[in-house]
Amino acid sequence: MNERAVIGTDIEFIRHLKKHGGETMKKCFQCATCSVACELSPKEYSIPRKEMINASWGLKDKLMSDPDIWLCHGCMDCSQQCPRGARPADLMGAVRSYIYRNYSKPKFMGKLLNEPKYLIFLFLIPVLIIAGLVLITNMIAHGGDMNFFTVREGIVKYEDFIHKLSIEALFIPGNILIFFLAGMGLVKYWKEMKNNISIKPVKSFIQSAWEVLWNFLAHRKFEKCPTNSNRHYGHLYAFYGFIGTMIATGLVVVGEVYHYGHKFHLDFLTAISFELPYPMGLMHPVKILGLVSGVFLVIGLLIMFIKRTKQIEKEGKNTYNDWLFLSVILGVGITGMLSVFIRMSVDANTVWLAYTNYFIHLVLVFFLLWYMPFSKFAHMPYRFLGLTFLKMHGRENKQEFFNRN
Repeated sequence: MNERAVIGTDIEFIRHLKKHGGETMKKCFQCATCSVACELSPKEYSIPRKEMINASWGLKDKLMSDPDIWLCHGCMDCSQQCPRGARPADLMGAVRSYIYRNYSKPKFMGKLLNEPKYLIFLFLIPVLIIAGLVLITNMIAHGGDMNFFTVREGIVKYEDFIHKLSIEALFIPGNILIFFLAGMGLVKYWKEMKNNISIKPVKSFIQSAWEVLWNFLAHRKFEKCPTNSNRHYGHLYAFYGFIGTMIATGLVVVGEVYHYGHKFHLDFLTAISFELPYPMGLMHPVKILGLVSGVFLVIGLLIMFIKRTKQIEKEGKNTYNDWLFLSVILGVGITGMLSVFIRMSVDANTVWLAYTNYFIHLVLVFFLLWYMPFSKFAHMPYRFLGLTFLKMHGRENKQEFFNRN
């Protein structure tokens, strides 16, 4: 007995794929060269051949619940080997960008981050909010003195410009909200993947997540991509640089918790924190961690910028989302390090340089963190979740038939 299935093609989805790197997908004639070339493709239902089929038909639902797209690390092996120039790696990247846009809440934010014409408005929001914090600092802490660029005791203290308490009052609850919204999208994505698979898990979630985490830390998947294996250095430096700066920032926040606990005699706050000097000297371990991590972050991002600029065909199509994400992180890294060194060489006449740089830094941090669920930044938690799901269900790399030694 013949079974028939109704295929619902999503034209809007096809337009998105074409706009973000999949404009060559119609060249594919299903020779499976891409799947043979891919070192990360499973031995059954291999990538990216089946994704090319589903994308060409506009089968959004199938692709939105397909965790296999996260096996692709964009090495371009498949695109280099494709005899038709269909560029499957670009198509896979376009699908991934649609996933976090599709599951993000509210959805209109994903559309705003996807269009260059809305960029000025997206930056205007943090500019106005951070400017409001400056006004609050000067009206409350300085008794209404509107001299924004002040130097007390011969030292540039950024809290004279924007008080630390106002920053924490903005970012801590705000980040909790943003991570909650991101978590909602991730939970929904997990359910969709779970509904799309019929086999039972072979590993627990904890075990799978732990193994995926170690692969992340070692960047092992990048080393398996022969065409662009050297590009993993840029990712590696940027990854660990970002992690290091986040840890240093977190330690500073813990130190501020101790300060407020001591100031207001809240013993429970001092019990869960530790004291840090302010301002912190360059030789303090936390400061060293932040500066070294910042250097690695900037170096890694510059490597990625250079490779994307010099080797476009080899690296694949560079989309607006790619450039925006890399530019914002690079801006955060550069302004963050400048905020440390500029304050050491300014006086009453040039203090505005330090404060202006600090203002820009906070705006970029706001943009990066608050828009995380809707930008390419979201690909990191989605990739982690997708690879964990695959690890749970035994979707490993292709079987090797020959000993390469």
